[in-house]
Amino acid sequence: MQIIELTKEQFDKFAFNHKNHNFYQTSQYGALMNRHGYIDIYVGLLDDGNNLIGATLILSYKKLGNFKVGYAPRGFLIDFNDFNLVATFTKLLKNYLFRLGYIYITIDPYVIHVERDIKGNPIPSGVNNENLIELLGKLNYIHFGFNLNFETAKPRWNIVTKLNNSSTQTFSSFNKETRNKIRKSYKRGVTIYKGNRNDLKLFYSLVGKKHSRKLNYYFDYYEIFSKNDMFDIYFAKLDPAVYMKTSKNLYENELKYNSEITNLVQKNTKSKKKNKYISLKMSSDRLLSVYKNDVVNANNLFKAYPNEVVIATSAVIKYNKEAFFLIDGYNEKFKSFSANHLIKWAVINEFTKKGYSSVHHNGITGNFDKSDPLYGLYEFKKGFNVEVVEYIGEFNLIINKQTYNTYLRLSSLKNIFNTKNKHS
Repeated sequence: MQIIELTKEQFDKFAFNHKNHNFYQTSQYGALMNRHGYIDIYVGLLDDGNNLIGATLILSYKKLGNFKVGYAPRGFLIDFNDFNLVATFTKLLKNYLFRLGYIYITIDPYVIHVERDIKGNPIPSGVNNENLIELLGKLNYIHFGFNLNFETAKPRWNIVTKLNNSSTQTFSSFNKETRNKIRKSYKRGVTIYKGNRNDLKLFYSLVGKKHSRKLNYYFDYYEIFSKNDMFDIYFAKLDPAVYMKTSKNLYENELKYNSEITNLVQKNTKSKKKNKYISLKMSSDRLLSVYKNDVVNANNLFKAYPNEVVIATSAVIKYNKEAFFLIDGYNEKFKSFSANHLIKWAVINEFTKKGYSSVHHNGITGNFDKSDPLYGLYEFKKGFNVEVVEYIGEFNLIINKQTYNTYLRLSSLKNIFNTKNKHS
């Protein structure tokens, strides 16, 4: 067996058909990161019959002169159930990368750690890859640990909607609160449309504060991935005129109903039904207050935005019949319109009809306690009939131990120096 460098075409063909395929292990992602300071290389493992049986994209940058540090995003693409193959691939890859001047590489394989239920509890009869983690430890991989939050390069905890062939069944599988928010968003005048390259500045205005990526990063994302029809941008826009009309109708209908209930209360002061009508009257009074506020808000919005306003957005990556929510954002002033719920449904509905297998909602934390500050992220995503996915996590494979130790010492000294200067 031997490790060889692959062309992008060779790599993509192998990656697309691998069971652990994901859009991070593509030449498109490699080209994107190449524009942002990384060197992208593609390597493969040939068996004795010259058959390609493993591969990975490695992103690297220079440290300590000409030495390199690497990262295989959601890699490797090998059969992790074949422990002999994992050991052979590791040994040959280390030798190959040592000759190229690598200090270490980081991997975060697209492999489940423990199969979980919707509440994050382990499923006793489900997938369990503890043995793989033990093997990687014996092969001198250093495990970052079982982190619960977002300390690693890619989220260790994710959440996925599995699709079937029926949009109606898919929608019915969402929880009641999610379905109600989707319906309410649509009735209040929110609609979804796809954008294009000309809309990237608008897109960035809604997502730019979520991390340090600059606008040109998304221009590059769009340019590179769109060549293979792998990138879509969705927007939610609010039509205040529709919101105003809907609010007014709801208020007028409830006002009429409230008047009818009031009459029944007055006519049944001595009847056994008195308490029932009083309860209905109180519920109607509460709704009237809500609808009245909606009418006022709708009128104000119509004055401020007579020609519609974009209130939310999402970027979606498409790869091998799977869709991945890359990032989303919304205007805080319009949070009550649940536009992100409607976008997610629009995407799920579209890809259900196109025969896709799943929609990935991206990261959550592994803390399922309601007291967790990020519990709301999980609660929002779980409404879409999802499965919780826990990956095995992040590992460092040391290529050059002596240089790695020097690198760690210098990094520690740099951190001490920076800390002292912070307080000086």
